[in-house]
Amino acid sequence: MGKPSGQKEEVSILKTQVPGNSQSAPKIDLNNTKTVGDTTVNLTLSQPKLKVGQEVMLTFDLKQAANERPITDLQLYLGEKGHLVILKQSSPLTEADYIHAHAMKDPSKEKVQFMTSFPQPGKYKLWGQFNRNGKIVVADFWVNVI
Repeated sequence: MGKPSGQKEEVSILKTQVPGNSQSAPKIDLNNTKTVGDTTVNLTLSQPKLKVGQEVMLTFDLKQAANERPITDLQLYLGEKGHLVILKQSSPLTEADYIHAHAMKDPSKEKVQFMTSFPQPGKYKLWGQFNRNGKIVVADFWVNVI
């Protein structure tokens, strides 16, 4: 993925063949709380069920894993409070299966929010990317869109 200066993002898909046996499909874990290193990330959705084309607010609440206290060291990552990469589970992948969102401007120090919508029904994997004092935290989640 790239964004040429003054233009919209571009997505490039590289198809390659790898020798060996295919692994089974990844396990789909719909758990909304993950611990990544010393950070616990909880994902909440503004809608109880995600529907195609409907705007949804995704809120990532980051806490210290050791004591569940709010974090105090969240910094900008690539100029934003956070980034969200979303891929639809499909084969083969196409440009339409990729969504990228920047965090909304929000004064909260431990919550990071993204507004997005999903163009097709199916299962999507989300990767939230955050900077805790120079260390990149990547939390992954699955959601189902109807």
